[in-house]
Amino acid sequence: MSLTKAQLKERLGMITGSNAGTILGVNPYSSKYCMWATKRGRRVVDKFKGNNKTLLGTALEPFCVQMYEQATGRKVRQVKKTFRHKQYPFIGGHIDGIVLGSDKQNGPRGLECKVVTPDGMGKWFDDYGNIVIPPYYRAQVLHYALITRRMTWDFSVIFTDGRHDHEIITIKFFKDDLDDYLKKCIEFWELVESGTPPPVDDSKATADALRNEWPTTQPGSVKVATHEVCDYMWTRQMHKEMKEAHESKVQLATNNYMNYMQDAETLISPSGVIMATSKLDKNSRVRNSFKTITEERFNGEPTTI
Repeated sequence: MSLTKAQLKERLGMITGSNAGTILGVNPYSSKYCMWATKRGRRVVDKFKGNNKTLLGTALEPFCVQMYEQATGRKVRQVKKTFRHKQYPFIGGHIDGIVLGSDKQNGPRGLECKVVTPDGMGKWFDDYGNIVIPPYYRAQVLHYALITRRMTWDFSVIFTDGRHDHEIITIKFFKDDLDDYLKKCIEFWELVESGTPPPVDDSKATADALRNEWPTTQPGSVKVATHEVCDYMWTRQMHKEMKEAHESKVQLATNNYMNYMQDAETLISPSGVIMATSKLDKNSRVRNSFKTITEERFNGEPTTI
């Protein structure tokens, strides 16, 4: 849904559905430290202002609702207000819509609209071609269940590749799901209010947050390393050396593969399973794609290089 400037500013002071994946550790684009620093206003701000995908999603949201109503016979009311948890007002957010009426088995429903572009298709299908809900989006509607008390949520999913039909996926939550998530939200917000940073992790989001938080240095300033920091430095050096050694072996194996393939496109195992492909990209350059080597694919144990 499209939010007003006031609503966008309001979201900085609470945990929203977009933050749920970070709370649960399933957001590939953020981290708890990054989110904490943003909520604390520590020079770390969310610079994402939208792109063609988000514009497309907003434009096609009414169509998502229309397709859902036609497929289910249910009516949807789109909601513009900000929902907040009754007991913990720092937990809130904005939903796409509520489904009017309810059924005895599932109770009141909410609706989440998603528009999936071709480059995002891989997140929505498993290895067998079955449609799945990406963990980040599951976390999002779990958050909405918490603030609306609607335990059943339908996804209305539009694929823009022209080859996949409109899909409706239903997910139902239980009290234990909400209680566990609520506990994690409270624990995180206590860190925000007390100014206590969560532990840093190995994500790019945390690295970017730290760079933004401390963009300069004080000339001549010195810090003496603690034993813990000495361990970090030693660990960094050790793994850097291991990484370089592994990268060298990976490159050697890749070079041997290319030397063997020459102008062939597909490599198969003795049992006929695809192991790798070499195809031209849009710039007419050969791109190698390697499948995960399993016993079925290899039909034997891999040799050591």
